Amino acid sequence: MIEYINNNFIEIIGAVLAFVYLILEIKRKWFFWVVGIISSSFYVYIFFYARLYAEMGLNFYYIIMSVYGLFNWKFSSKANDGTLGLRHINSKTTFVLFLVFIVFVILVSIILGKFSDSTVPLPDSIIAVLSMIATWMVAKKIVECWYIWIFVNFFATVLYITQKLYPTAVLFLVYSILSFIGLFEWLKSVKDNDFTNTRL
Repeated sequence: MIEYINNNFIEIIGAVLAFVYLILEIKRKWFFWVVGIISSSFYVYIFFYARLYAEMGLNFYYIIMSVYGLFNWKFSSKANDGTLGLRHINSKTTFVLFLVFIVFVILVSIILGKFSDSTVPLPDSIIAVLSMIATWMVAKKIVECWYIWIFVNFFATVLYITQKLYPTAVLFLVYSILSFIGLFEWLKSVKDNDFTNTRL
């Protein structure tokens, strides 16, 4: 056990930080973006050595989006403590995001298949692109991000098991369960916000 921890210390730390990130996100605490920057830095290293290059690139994207999300949630003129401002997605945004998903999954999977030694280019691409979309939705406080996270986390759990990334697989299995809690909490919050706004 001690030997396993020593050999997988970086992955374990990254998984713990990512778990903390999710709990803070569910609770709508803006500090989760700071934790996200740190945990994503760990996973850039982890996924590079696991040859999951799309997800390595995804974590570079996470770092950038965490900076944007931190500004949007805490420092912008419309920022608040995270308990207000949640909203539902509209049909136009849904359509655009669907097109983005199709185009980028095709492009990324082709690139990984032709120019890398990735053994799972399509699953890697699907997880990466959906996660990019969901992270953008989180930064914009769109409640439906949790539906995407539920699918991504279950799908990723299976992939990480096949790649023998067991601490990360356990993390994402927990993520899968907690995503349902996140969805419930955000739906409840946006409903409360709507009720409050109708009384103003």
